[in-house]
Amino acid sequence: MHARRLTRRKMLATLLAGASGAVLPSLAGAGPRLNSGAPADRRFSVFYEGSRIGGHSVSFSRATGQTQVATEIDLKVKAFFLTLFAFGHRSEETWQDGRLLTLKSETIEEGETLTVSGVATEGGFRLMGKAGPYLASAAALTTNSLWSPAVLEQDLLIDAQHGGVVGISVRKLAADELDILGRKERATGYRFITPFLAGTIWYDEMN
Repeated sequence: MHARRLTRRKMLATLLAGASGAVLPSLAGAGPRLNSGAPADRRFSVFYEGSRIGGHSVSFSRATGQTQVATEIDLKVKAFFLTLFAFGHRSEETWQDGRLLTLKSETIEEGETLTVSGVATEGGFRLMGKAGPYLASAAALTTNSLWSPAVLEQDLLIDAQHGGVVGISVRKLAADELDILGRKERATGYRFITPFLAGTIWYDEMN
């Protein structure tokens, strides 16, 4: 048997529907700026072809009027003793009044370690990644911001894994009633695509 090497794009495009395919709460007054309140921590199990291959968590903490958002993703696909795919991501973001103040991340993909750092400046949000420095809009959200429906209103997102910005395309789906942990939840789905990720995410109707 010959092991087939899975590409990151193909794998994450398949996986993200599982990682984000759960009901997330909508935020009161969600719009181009993030709501200043911190939602509850979120933890997802990620499955590929029926098997659990890792997890995706987002945790929040507040201090001195700022909100810290920590994102962790660990994925691994094995066949016998071979690793077909491995991906890890750690990110720390600081937000205040709906604006991104700082970003620091480390991503391991296909054996390469990528780091991104950024800080808000008077001229915008200044990033440093593999491709070098980049100045993003001061109002930009990041690719880790799927916990807020405000991300669906963006055209460009800060790429928290590579640096720079990437485009995002979103298509609204029909509202539906989902079975979440044994209870029915009314939610609206959105299909989204970026150069690296694709999937479907659902937001409930709470305010």
